[in-house]
Amino acid sequence: MDIALCLLALAPLTADQYAQVQRAAAAVGQSVEDFARDAVLDAAADPFLAALERAVDTVTARTAEDRIQHDYAV
Repeated sequence: MDIALCLLALAPLTADQYAQVQRAAAAVGQSVEDFARDAVLDAAADPFLAALERAVDTVTARTAEDRIQHDYAV
């Protein structure tokens, strides 16, 4: 079984959702398997996700003294 089909099996789709995936795959000239694989790889390589991961590392590495203090609320 193709890995893309395995990934689709982990995210169960309704018949309407699967039909939507089939239409999208056909629109770009790909099989459902290739379309699903590309979508999974694109999501994994999302630059926004990478930026969020870096932001978490940056924020957690800061000490209390490094953090911005908002005294205007006092």
